[in-house]
Amino acid sequence: MTYRRYKTLTIILLIVTVIALLLSAVMLTLRRSGLAVSGEPESPPENPATVYYTPKPAPSQENSETEESKAEDKFLVTIYRGGIGVFQPGKSVPVLTKHTEVYLLPEEDIKLLRDGIWARDLSHAKEILEDFD
Repeated sequence: MTYRRYKTLTIILLIVTVIALLLSAVMLTLRRSGLAVSGEPESPPENPATVYYTPKPAPSQENSETEESKAEDKFLVTIYRGGIGVFQPGKSVPVLTKHTEVYLLPEEDIKLLRDGIWARDLSHAKEILEDFD
């Protein structure tokens, strides 16, 4: 095999490899954004309990309190910088944080955290954080 032919084949293989890597990166990005190749949202897994951890059902997850009881609550558990933060009302810096990849949680849990979960004290807030381990 001549040097020229070897060089040509090497360049062709390099181009094919780069194209394959680019296609893989695009597919991975589409998959992470929730889109399948067809452009439609992916269907949820058949058994989400095996894929995601759902926090144990407890009163700490309930957010059906009245406005009067919220006034007595002292801490708000919500999403903070991609994780979970515990805030005192009116404060912009969290008292506690937990590095949990929130985007991996089930949609119901993400909605609860976006709305905010009220805790009556710091130990109650810690219990809520433990639910998201």
